[in-house]
Amino acid sequence: MKQIIPIYMVLNGLSSIVPTVLVIGFSITLFETDTTGISAAYLEPASLLGIGSAGLIGGFFLKRFSAYTIGIGALLSATLTLLALSVYGGVHLRSWTFTLWALACIMSIEHSNGLAFMSRQIGAHDKPFFFSNFQIFLQCFNVLAPILAKNLLAIIGLKAVLLLCSFIYILRIIPWQLCRVADFGAEAIASQPSGVLTGFKEIVQNPGLLRITSFRLVNYIATIAYTVSLPILVARIAKGDGQINATLHSYSISMIHLGFIVSGICGSWILRKKPKWIIGFFNISPIFIVLASIIAFYVTDPCYLEATALLYGMGLYLFRTAIAIIGQALTKKEKLAHVILVGDAVVKSFAYGVGSLIPFWIVLPPLWGIAPPFVGFVLCSLLSLGMIKPITKIYLASLKNSTK
Repeated sequence: MKQIIPIYMVLNGLSSIVPTVLVIGFSITLFETDTTGISAAYLEPASLLGIGSAGLIGGFFLKRFSAYTIGIGALLSATLTLLALSVYGGVHLRSWTFTLWALACIMSIEHSNGLAFMSRQIGAHDKPFFFSNFQIFLQCFNVLAPILAKNLLAIIGLKAVLLLCSFIYILRIIPWQLCRVADFGAEAIASQPSGVLTGFKEIVQNPGLLRITSFRLVNYIATIAYTVSLPILVARIAKGDGQINATLHSYSISMIHLGFIVSGICGSWILRKKPKWIIGFFNISPIFIVLASIIAFYVTDPCYLEATALLYGMGLYLFRTAIAIIGQALTKKEKLAHVILVGDAVVKSFAYGVGSLIPFWIVLPPLWGIAPPFVGFVLCSLLSLGMIKPITKIYLASLKNSTK
């Protein structure tokens, strides 16, 4: 298994660039017909809805099919989706949003399935090292993905890019075939708690998980506001220049991932020395994300916009890490997969609704001469700071109970 894990990490990292490549490619192409960036702003909500959909139906597949069957089936479905778009699709926003929705749904199930399977193969002592490095590894690939997408689109065109993405998904089948040949139990069906509403019941009945989910929902207002508004803000600075739009958009996305990596390296060192500082991550993350979203709304210089992307990426790492560590500590191990799926379904579906409103909110004029509605909308995420204290109390209590 030690030989297969590096192959899995490399090919998983390679396939993780596909959504970024597609969104950048679609955004640049849409700019040719819509220089406001509003059409491109609807691409991100489509992916969020796909992840939310995966949370609703993922449990069905995890309960009834083996890891190998889900892995191979998901990757083949994603490949066929891209091939169909390359053959029959034109420059149509609807077909592209549907494709992003389908891929997000399919690959979210595959990703959860793959991580769950790998987790069963790795010893408890090695898990923190594996998952921490795995997340940073994925972000390293995604730093280069936007720039790669821009250049590939200019050199080989959109259809060839779609074919290349299909080939990447085919390569992702290799680790599953190796696991099957090595007989690591990839074809065994993992036992899962029965009941479609297992995850919903666990969240509702667990005060800590309910508060964390509420915290995620409120904080996601600013989180999704930034990513959805980014194409519009970039287009505003580009002023109709396609080259500036493509370059600034791709560099801004790269800076988000770079901020995630820088913050991740520092954060990992801090948590290794002082694990309880994860509570500080909770307090800082909403402030970073809200500041990045508001400053980005007002800036008119490309360098300043890229700086907000870096700040946003740092806040995103703090947010995701705090949620992951505290959320797992408050969840029963046998119900963790269901809680993750349902939590993502609720949060991403909410984010889809918020994201769909952003293109309307961002163009509205200031109210009463004070501030635009978009700014007030983003500031609502600071309400999540009031939810942190009860969550940390429950978390610290759980740590005391686990050491008894």
